[in-house]
Amino acid sequence: MRAWRKFISAGGLKPIMLSLVDVSAGYSSLHALFGVSLEVAAGETVGVIGPNGAGKTTLMRVISGLVAAFAGAITLDGRSIVGVPAHRIVEHGIAHVPENRRLFPRLTVEDNLRIGAFIPSARHHFAEQLAWVYQLFPQLRERRHQPAGTLSGGEQQMCAIGRCRGPGCC
Repeated sequence: MRAWRKFISAGGLKPIMLSLVDVSAGYSSLHALFGVSLEVAAGETVGVIGPNGAGKTTLMRVISGLVAAFAGAITLDGRSIVGVPAHRIVEHGIAHVPENRRLFPRLTVEDNLRIGAFIPSARHHFAEQLAWVYQLFPQLRERRHQPAGTLSGGEQQMCAIGRCRGPGCC
């Protein structure tokens, strides 16, 4: 069952797309998250802020399936994603863009973007999604034949974000 939240400023009900309830997680015996709960409604943008070591990266890794939760519930569109492998979570439109970007520096910008379409269902929509990325980041269109390693740091981050184009491609 999908939950709904009323947004007064938006004037209506919005479905809860992502929900975490009492999630605890960490690495081996090191606990980094303790009872985290949050909801993200359709169309909502949520920021996670805190000092170094507060668990922000661990939270993102748990949501994207890269780190398993010790306890709690995580649902995406009303379906549990606890225990779902990261490559399956990507198919539902959640992707993790790490800080260090992890581009293939010798491949062109466009080839790096093409790598984001490795899921079979994404391949059918690649041209449409590529146009969307170029509209969002026009600098990438200008540099599409350039090796990704020659981009500025900000442009590399754009390329990494573009590679994870979201639910429309996955």
